[in-house]
Amino acid sequence: MTEFDTHEKVAALVPHKGHMHLLDRVISYDFEKTEVETEVDITEKSMFFEESYGGVPVWIGFEYMAQSVSVMMGLVGLKTNTPPKMGFILSVTNFKSETNVFPVGSTVHIWVHQTVRMDMAVTFEGKIFVNDNLVATATMNTVEVDDPKKTLGV
Repeated sequence: MTEFDTHEKVAALVPHKGHMHLLDRVISYDFEKTEVETEVDITEKSMFFEESYGGVPVWIGFEYMAQSVSVMMGLVGLKTNTPPKMGFILSVTNFKSETNVFPVGSTVHIWVHQTVRMDMAVTFEGKIFVNDNLVATATMNTVEVDDPKKTLGV
């Protein structure tokens, strides 16, 4: 367990605010391996909860992975005393899922690992577990920029 063991404490690491801040805890992180593990508790109050599914659709796992990447960048920023760069997902590939839904009452465990870094382009491997069972995997290709307005014209 880490010092970022509540939803509110995790909020200090990510740019996502309000209902779009989805992660509940940071379980572990390793700067040398460039990986982080986070968790989300699925409840009827979870953002993206679908009553007809009895939980959250598995494709929301992409956002859980993306926010976990934001956590890692926030942790690096704290360690180096620099503001984290803004990141954008360019593509999600190799998505595989063993389920359609994260059911109410479950804890979703997210693991992301940086596999490639080439200047601003960064690739992450992501895995999602429920009850220690691997339920989804994906590769995320991202771009990291200092100034989104200047770099991307956003």
